[in-house]
Formats: sequence, structure tokens, C-alpha cells
Amino acid sequence: MFYDTHHRHNDALNPEALTTIPAALQALNAAIEDCGHAGKSPERDAAVLLLIHNLMEVARKSGLNQAELRVRCALDRHDVIERPALLAIAGHRIVENIAAKRTFHAQARSALHHLSQALGLGDDACRIATTMIADRDEGMTTLSHGDLGIRVVPRGFLPHREISFWRCSNGRVTGQSYDAPLAELLDAPTFSRRLKATIGGLPTTALPRAA
Repeated sequence: MFYDTHHRHNDALNPEALTTIPAALQALNAAIEDCGHAGKSPERDAAVLLLIHNLMEVARKSGLNQAELRVRCALDRHDVIERPALLAIAGHRIVENIAAKRTFHAQARSALHHLSQALGLGDDACRIATTMIADRDEGMTTLSHGDLGIRVVPRGFLPHREISFWRCSNGRVTGQSYDAPLAELLDAPTFSRRLKATIGGLPTTALPRAA
């Protein structure tokens, strides 16, 4: 079933209220959705094309050219990398925040990978994975090694206890579990000292592979 409306045409012909990027972008997205309902190609729809031009005009009001924007974008990207979002997300309830869960666990996997390299565990000796039991589960990301297990969650039972780790023998848990704050996941020397003080040094034993 296809049906058309004139809402996008009204916005395109009278864009005086669409003077901010959020407003202009919202009108453009709505127009593209209307084209879908009408069975029309947004790439050839006059209203959509006019709204794109309006969005471009709004963006030009920043006064920055493309080269300047690329420099600013690169600097912003560097700041984001230097300040991982998982530290800001940790401790908050994110059951219904899909984007926060996806970001947290993606960065947790990356952090565990870098930590395993810093500890000299080797890529082939570790398995890093995220487990999400259900949509309303905040999930956990784990590192499995023949001699070590690490679990990372967005929230611990107590504040600043987002990391749990334990000694293993050939991939089987053999010791008690210890806790650590999430910040140590990004500080390999500190976490290494904590490991040595709790479960001792780590030999290089790979996790047995499935046949």
C-alpha cells in the first residue's frame, strides 16, 4: 500500500523554521520516510532535494570551511579515543539503552585485547566475547585464558567493582574471584600488579582448543 502526503512539500517550500541542524535534519528524515510511504525515490523527489539544500545552508552558517571542519573532527576523534566512553557508562543502569550497551561492550572487548597483549598472553591464547542473555540484560564481556579469567560488567554489586578475575588451570576455575575498578582495565601496569598480589604470576598456557 502506497500513500502520499504534502507535509514534506510544506517544509521544503517554507523552510523558515528549519534554521538549526536538528530541525533541518528532522524534516529531511521525515521527508525521506514519506517518500517510502509513497513509493517514490527520495533521490529524485523535489521536496527532499530542497530540504537537502536547506540543510547545507544551515551548516554553512558555522562559518567554517571543509578543511577547518576536518581538522576539528580529527581533534574531536582523538579526544574521544583518549577518554573511553566505558568509564562514563560504568555504574549507570543501561538495561534499556541499547547504544550504551553496544558501546560499553565494544570498548570492553578492545580494552581486554590490549590488556592481554600488555600481559603477554598472546592473541591465540585468549578468547574474548560478550554475552547478553536477554534484551533487558546489561551483559558481560569476558576474557578466557588457560590460566586466567576476567569478567567486565557495566555495574558491579558494589561501586568500582566492575572487573572480576580469577585463577584458572587449563581453562577451569581453580581459585577465588577478586574484584577491581574498571579504570584498571585501561591501566595494564596497575592491573598487572594487582594480579601478582592476588593470584600470582601468569605462565603462558593457551586455552585448549575445541576439536
